Amino acid sequence: MPAVKRKAIPKAVRQQVYDSLNGHCGYCGCEITYKEMQVDHIEAVYLHEAELNAGEAQQVNSIENYMPACRMCNFYKSTMSIESFRKQLETLPERLEKLFIYRLAKKYGIVQEIKKPVQFYFEKQKGGTGNA
Repeated sequence: MPAVKRKAIPKAVRQQVYDSLNGHCGYCGCEITYKEMQVDHIEAVYLHEAELNAGEAQQVNSIENYMPACRMCNFYKSTMSIESFRKQLETLPERLEKLFIYRLAKKYGIVQEIKKPVQFYFEKQKGGTGNA
């Protein structure tokens, strides 16, 4: 089955997505310019190709499924769900621990770990607990 042809997101909709979190990435919370912003599909289009090709599942391309994202977060999240993305981020300290230079940086106090659950910026803005 051929991949779904992505529709360009109209400028007015892109602006709404950008304004929804006042120019911040919905995941890490960094400030982004309108030009830097990538519009992430919260639920990946990739997971609904068959339905979209059949003219169904249009909600995947609705504003409720869009999140303003910085390039780094959008790239790393890829096609993951919000919860899968959260779990992947929470494994980073143990994955970094395998690197000699990371352990050395910790030893010299250059890097400090703060163990806490991942709460996304959009959750903090909505007063969420971190488990969307």
